[in-house]
Amino acid sequence: MRLAALVACLLAATDAMALPKSLRAVLGGSGSAIMGEAAIVDAVCKLAGTETPVVAYLGTATYDFEKFREGQVKEFRRRGCEVVAVDVARTAPPPADVAAALERCDAVLVSGGNTLFAVDRWTAQGVDAALEKAMRRGAVLCGGSAGAICWFDAGHSDSMDPDWYADVMIAGGGAADPAYKVAPGEKPWPYVRCPCLGFLPGLVCPHHDRTQSNGVLRAEDFAGMLLRHPGEQGVCIDHFAALVVDGEDYAVLALDGKPGTLVAGGTEPDFSGAGTPAIWLKSVEGGRVVAKAAPAAGKLADILRKPTAVVEDARIARAREENPSNVERP
Repeated sequence: MRLAALVACLLAATDAMALPKSLRAVLGGSGSAIMGEAAIVDAVCKLAGTETPVVAYLGTATYDFEKFREGQVKEFRRRGCEVVAVDVARTAPPPADVAAALERCDAVLVSGGNTLFAVDRWTAQGVDAALEKAMRRGAVLCGGSAGAICWFDAGHSDSMDPDWYADVMIAGGGAADPAYKVAPGEKPWPYVRCPCLGFLPGLVCPHHDRTQSNGVLRAEDFAGMLLRHPGEQGVCIDHFAALVVDGEDYAVLALDGKPGTLVAGGTEPDFSGAGTPAIWLKSVEGGRVVAKAAPAAGKLADILRKPTAVVEDARIARAREENPSNVERP
């Protein structure tokens, strides 16, 4: 009996990790910088099968600030799409209301921002289960930065940037300050490996070709992170690139006229700004990080793989203490 129960549990776990053929997504290397781009919205509408999808917007990672929401949904609104705000960052609405909003949407748009806060908040309120249900019925998952990495096993995250902490922003400071502008190198905060929803396998690095306020190139820091987490597959998305998923197939969406790291004939990322936006697959082989540009299109199974081992980041506990998600805020 015990052996049979164990086998049943293992089979259930295997089924739970299988990628559903209904999976559809548009996942970008940045949030506000690309979500208003026509090519990104075109991709979402095409996957949704309608020119005017109903879009459920989760701004949890930016604490449900209206200004961040409007910046990301303006192109959808311009096209006549209905946008339903699902606000769970500061209060806990009835689960039935959240489920109803996610059940009727054609697409789920997640904002950029503080990934750890958002995922923890969703998990505590059962939003994660409602999101998985939406994914399995075919709703398009979309977003950039935090809105992209949240769907994977984990992400290279700036969740310990204090300018993006809830209490700081709600008080009108940090990234919520209208005059907010920080030059690279001004803030000594660390990137962390943020555990996410696990709908897709992979450790994702957004803004792959960018340097943020801590002065460290994302790609450079990610290499060190991957060496600390060698059992995982790295998926690195340039600032102006997006991964488009349609069931078992994928395509790399590179925004026209935007800089990136892929140069003709190059086998390594080029950070001079002379290339085009790309997605790079990185892994640890022989004690070093090896990078390979993802082909422009192909089978999703060829670029993503389940981790062989997962090592949690010890700094996550401190990040949760500094920016708790279990507090109700006005």
